[in-house]
Amino acid sequence: MRLTASSLLGLLLLAAACEPTGATEPVATTTHALLRVDRSARVGAESEATGVAFAGVVRVPELADPELLLRLSGKGPTLPAPGQCLSASHERDAMPAGDLGRAEFLDAGDVLLGTSDVQTLLAPRAFPILPAEPLSGVVYTSRDRASAPLPGGAAYLLKTTGSDQLPGLELRVQAPEELSDVTVAGTAFDRLPSLDPNTDLTVSWRAGDARDLVYVEVSGATAGSLGLCAFHDADGRGALPRGLFGATGQGSLALHRLREVAADVPSLDGAEVRFDFALTAEVSFR
Repeated sequence: MRLTASSLLGLLLLAAACEPTGATEPVATTTHALLRVDRSARVGAESEATGVAFAGVVRVPELADPELLLRLSGKGPTLPAPGQCLSASHERDAMPAGDLGRAEFLDAGDVLLGTSDVQTLLAPRAFPILPAEPLSGVVYTSRDRASAPLPGGAAYLLKTTGSDQLPGLELRVQAPEELSDVTVAGTAFDRLPSLDPNTDLTVSWRAGDARDLVYVEVSGATAGSLGLCAFHDADGRGALPRGLFGATGQGSLALHRLREVAADVPSLDGAEVRFDFALTAEVSFR
């Protein structure tokens, strides 16, 4: 069969548009915005809360789950099912060697994040942070740990100027409220000097949105995270396990309000957003 010059050029352009996985197979990809906002306060010192944001636009093979990248890049914990508890793992999650290993964080230009009234310019960072990571590209993070630009209960706007890899984009999403009215075994969170791990302990809070979770993290002073329990936010309460994962001596209880949502962004295949707002109390486990 003879090919004309125009048909040959068309075949060359088609071949250039396909990313090969091997000798002959092309890879279809999707592009997603990822956003994680963490806010943390110690009970009685809420005015000294800290906050950090992570944002990126990632291109992944079509069948890969980009939400896993959000959890891995933000180092969020693996949670049990609502109403369940599990002992904490101190091993770092490994990045999958397959599809997600071929993901790439794209240059998004200038990236601003904040409320609809005030935005903060995020700082570009080369990714990976660790040389062993198979991922590459550019991600964007807070320039400091100030919490004022990352409030609870606010409508957030993520806005980029774009680059030669991406057009400019806007992502709008509602953050959950911060936790309030927290009690443990009927005692207000800010008046909780000690706990007996071998008794039945119920934790409660002002109930929130039905789509959110509240998870409780038990930590020791030297051992770090000992275990986690997850509950439906709308229930407003949950039972902690007897023994509290072997907690003894000084430690802490941290309640986290977690919102994970998928959002639509024009020009992208989707967006995955994670808010994690924590309130921590120092406790003596007697």
